[in-house]
Amino acid sequence: MDWTDRLCPKPPSRRYPFWARRDRRRTAQALAGGRSAADLARVNRVSLMEVEKLLRDEEFQELLRHYSTMAALPYEERIARLAPLALAILEMGLETGDMRVAMFVLYEQNRGRDPARSMAERVVAKAEAAAGESQPQPVWPPSTPPKEPRQPPGDWSHCAAISEHAEEAEALADLRRVARDNRAELNRLADKLASEAERMGTGLGPHALPALRLELTACGVARYWHERPAESMRAAIRLENARKIGRYGTGPPA
Repeated sequence: MDWTDRLCPKPPSRRYPFWARRDRRRTAQALAGGRSAADLARVNRVSLMEVEKLLRDEEFQELLRHYSTMAALPYEERIARLAPLALAILEMGLETGDMRVAMFVLYEQNRGRDPARSMAERVVAKAEAAAGESQPQPVWPPSTPPKEPRQPPGDWSHCAAISEHAEEAEALADLRRVARDNRAELNRLADKLASEAERMGTGLGPHALPALRLELTACGVARYWHERPAESMRAAIRLENARKIGRYGTGPPA
């Protein structure tokens, strides 16, 4: 510790309880579902003053109106409203070469499910879960390293299959991994769908899809040059030379 800290100790930094987008979203979904400000203060382990401060925020009021409108609709109508936007997100992801989206679409279609509807159902399920949350958020203890080391690669003795069927055990582990990755991708796409629905429902309107298309295109361009480091370096050098010519007229000063 520096000697200035001993003379003038800094006050402890306090985190605003609703600074994260997911916290504000979950709170708006709970209020739209009929929860009171006192319930949310207890669930989030904050004072009632913090919740009332959030309710006075104009941007949060627009977010609350959006989720109140969605909560007033029947279940199938909510799905029908979210599914076209989910389909647009999937199409843009496929156009920009996002392999995570491609694997998710194949996984859902091979099991006879509509990927866009799966995304919409996950968004609605998360909103209903936030509205039904009644227990305070747990205060997690600091994580401790596992006592036993992880299983080395190729060791399937921990699997439910019998030891002489190592190939079946390996295939079973691969299926579990694919299912776990699909759940993670579904949650990621559902968050993106909720974000885009919020943009369209809180004033951005017709500019939401162009903004999303620009974002996905930028990700695709970044992925393209990331896979080609030599070409990207030469392109960066050309861009820097063009920038210097534009600044100095005929080139950088000697």
